[in-house]
Amino acid sequence: MRTLVGVIIFICFITIVLPVFVTQGCDLFSKPEKGYIDERPQEVTVYFHGDGIIRKVDLEEYIIGVVAAEMPASFHLEALKAQAVAARTYTVKRMTSLGGSPNKDHPEVDVCTDSTHCQAWISPEQFKQNLRKQFGIFGHRKYINNVTQAVEDTRGLILVYQGEVIDPLFHSTSGGFTENSEEVFSAMVPYLRSVASPYEEHSPKLTDMVEMKADHFSRVMQQKFDGLKLNAKDLASSIQVMEVSQGGKVVSVKVGGVILSGRDVRAALGLNSTDFKIDCIGDRVIITTQGYGHGVGMSQYGADGMANRGDSFEKILRHYYTGVEIKRIHEVY
Repeated sequence: MRTLVGVIIFICFITIVLPVFVTQGCDLFSKPEKGYIDERPQEVTVYFHGDGIIRKVDLEEYIIGVVAAEMPASFHLEALKAQAVAARTYTVKRMTSLGGSPNKDHPEVDVCTDSTHCQAWISPEQFKQNLRKQFGIFGHRKYINNVTQAVEDTRGLILVYQGEVIDPLFHSTSGGFTENSEEVFSAMVPYLRSVASPYEEHSPKLTDMVEMKADHFSRVMQQKFDGLKLNAKDLASSIQVMEVSQGGKVVSVKVGGVILSGRDVRAALGLNSTDFKIDCIGDRVIITTQGYGHGVGMSQYGADGMANRGDSFEKILRHYYTGVEIKRIHEVY
């Protein structure tokens, strides 16, 4: 009997435990091998905020870290591929070695790992730790493999509009429709047009509600905006939406006789998006929002929704970026 138990334990060790330790020793973000898409490897110069260092990194290796940081690894593979192409396009547009234009705040490097000016990025070690906490020691590997496969399967692919590499903006959740670029930022961009984004039901940020006292709302708004006068006892008559975008977001709103942009109100109140509705009920202000983020370009949850319905990464990208082509880097440069 003891012999049988020993054999069973040995088999379990060989088939289950040992492979786990072996795979943990593998290089998590190992460079994808050169494939048929682009035989010329590219290097990107990155400033790593966490370490305070600048170094050159293989482009595809860097994109793995961006996809891992920017999109949930549990998303459908086709959505992860769409994110990989968008991330690579963003990076290539800023690579000085390809004639790109880095952010003026750090002209000495192509990109940085601060998501407030560039793209988010996560180290292999932190990515692995995060996934192990979320999915366990036995479940996390497939999600690491999904992200790596998404980058490898799209190796070298970027988005182009009329021969020029695009600026592929993206956000978490649109709330049903994305935005035209000029309704959020300063310029009209032909490939950043408002489109329907209906498959976002699984987004935890699809809807949100913020509730506060009327006097707190009045105090915050008056502190944020000079010259604004509000009566906390009569807010309902002091708030009027003036203009709504094609995508359903607030472009401008009159508050206390002053016209404010939807973006400024969102920032002042810490709202998830500019798709908001303000209701005044008694001494309470209830603000309901739809979506999360600026709303321009690709909705990440929308992309995942499309992928779960059978759409390819190519279809996802052509849906959210109007009139674009998917090219290989060496076809453009």
